[in-house]
Amino acid sequence: MKGASNMNTLDKLQDALQDEMMLQSLYNKHMVDITNPEVRQLFTQMRDTKMQNITRLQQEIQQMMQAGKIG
Repeated sequence: MKGASNMNTLDKLQDALQDEMMLQSLYNKHMVDITNPEVRQLFTQMRDTKMQNITRLQQEIQQMMQAGKIG
């Protein structure tokens, strides 16, 4: 039963990772057309925050898999 719970957690982490990657891509896409420096800076900050979240989620997923909690 515990393995199923961990798999559910892994699925949620992977879903969150996909969401964060999609948002980061969206911010990058829109930044190309932004000419207002203040708005561009805001999108840059949001993109960078998403990148930090992506890194954190990737590390968490890797730790779960390396710890043998999945499988």
